[in-house]
Amino acid sequence: MHTLAGAFALDAVSDLERAEFSRHLEQCDSCAQEVAELRATAARLGAAMAEEPPPEFKDRVMAAMHATRQLPPRTRPVTERHRRSARAPRWAVVVTAAAAVIGLAAGGVFGGIALTQQEQLQTAQSRLDQARQRYEPVAALLAAPDTKTVHGDAPIGGGVTVIVSKSLNRVMVMDAGLPVQPGGKVYEAWLITGGNAPRSAGVIASTDAGGLVVADGVGSVDKLAVSVEQAGGSPSGAPTEVLMSMPAPA
Repeated sequence: MHTLAGAFALDAVSDLERAEFSRHLEQCDSCAQEVAELRATAARLGAAMAEEPPPEFKDRVMAAMHATRQLPPRTRPVTERHRRSARAPRWAVVVTAAAAVIGLAAGGVFGGIALTQQEQLQTAQSRLDQARQRYEPVAALLAAPDTKTVHGDAPIGGGVTVIVSKSLNRVMVMDAGLPVQPGGKVYEAWLITGGNAPRSAGVIASTDAGGLVVADGVGSVDKLAVSVEQAGGSPSGAPTEVLMSMPAPA
C-alpha cells in the first residue's frame, strides 16, 4: 500500500484503490505525511507554471475548432494480452498525473481542450484564476529558504502537517487524514503565543484533494492547535473543542 502514496496524492488511483488507501492512511503516519507533502509540492509546481493566455489565443482556438473535422474513435478487439501490455507501471502513472497537475495550471491548456462555447472558456479561466489565488501563497511558502515542517497526530486518527516560514511571516496547516466530522462540523487552526489567547488561522477547508489553510502574521508563535467547530468556524472567536495541540516548527 505504501507505493500508492504518490498516485493517491495526485488522484491517479481507481475508486477501489482510493478507498483502500484512505483506510491505510488512518494507520500509517509516514504515508499521511508523504501524501500531504506531495500535495503541497504539486500545488507549488502548478502555481509556478501558471501563466496568462495571450489575448488572441481564444480566437485561434475557436477558428481551429470550426475548421477541424472530428474523427470517429478507433476500436479493435481487446484481448487479455493487450490488457496486460496496456497497463502502465505505477511510476508512469504518477509522472503522467504530475504532468497533468502542472499543465492544468497553465492557461494555454484550457484553450487546447477544444471548448465549444464561450461560456465554457470563461468558466475555465475563472477556475484557473481561483486556483492561482489559492496556491500562489502556498508556492511562495514552500520556496522560502527558511521553511520548516512538522507533523502532528490527532487522537481520533489522521493529523495535520504544519509548514512555517519566519521570513515570510506565514504558516500553512494541512489536513493529513483527519476524519470527516458529522453534522457539518469543521476543523479550525489556531496560533498560540506564550500565555496569550489563541488566534484563529482560519478553517481548514474540506476538499477531496485535502484541506489546508494559509495565514500570515506568525510572529513569535510557539504552539498550534486544532479545534472542532460548527460550520463556518468558532462563533466566539475562541476554540470550542480543542482536538490537538503541538509545538510550532522551531
